[in-house]
Amino acid sequence: MHLRLSELRPHLIANRIFFMGFGTKSIDTTGASYGEETQIKFAPDLRLEPYATYWAGSGRHLVSLGSFSYTHSRLPLSTRVGRYTSIAKGVKGMGARHPHEWASTSPVFYNRRLMMETFERDRGEAPAYRKFDYAPDPVTIGNDVWIGEDVTLGHGVAIGDGAVVASNSVVTRDVPPYAVVGGVPAKVIRQRFDEDTVSELLRSTWWNYSPTALNQLDVRDPGEFARGANGLIDAGAIEPYEPDVLTGRELAAKTDFSVSRAVS
Repeated sequence: MHLRLSELRPHLIANRIFFMGFGTKSIDTTGASYGEETQIKFAPDLRLEPYATYWAGSGRHLVSLGSFSYTHSRLPLSTRVGRYTSIAKGVKGMGARHPHEWASTSPVFYNRRLMMETFERDRGEAPAYRKFDYAPDPVTIGNDVWIGEDVTLGHGVAIGDGAVVASNSVVTRDVPPYAVVGGVPAKVIRQRFDEDTVSELLRSTWWNYSPTALNQLDVRDPGEFARGANGLIDAGAIEPYEPDVLTGRELAAKTDFSVSRAVS
């Protein structure tokens, strides 16, 4: 699906979604550098939380992005990103899948596009096409993840909460929570914290709370932060942050979007 920025802008402003770039000095000028006729693509299952930010033209592909997260990269539409996550420039997903388990990886055996249509007409022959789903599986990026520049994310990988992915890595497997990974292919270099601290941080799911709810905790001390968060949560002293979510289907309905305008 797609909308012009001029159609989308009022919903970005109302829902506190930032398109940052030259000329954007407030929420009211979000997307100022894009041009009003710029086509913004999104999927029906898009989920956007307030205070999410798209930098440097990355908003041309609206991916699901949680509160307080930002991306500098134009990610595949099916990507899902949690809260408090930081994505640098040049991050991308791998392209279409190929059937490497078959005798041949060539799409001529499963994809009847222009090349093969022309071959059929020229030769008067109809090759047999085998069923193969070449669309890449969605990538899932958790909460409080940091992905460095020029990272390639493999089909269907999941990046665990609190993980760090080093620049120029190629991620071909799921990344465990709070792991630091790097390389080609990416491998675990170390854990960010000791096992007890990681366990406490995961138990807290602190990203389900707003920054101001956690103000009284010292983020510079991971262990104390985790224990403090769990103490506040267990005591019912803070309330979960549960903002309204803007969805792709709601966007379509609010702008009189019709299915006939859907694009691939």
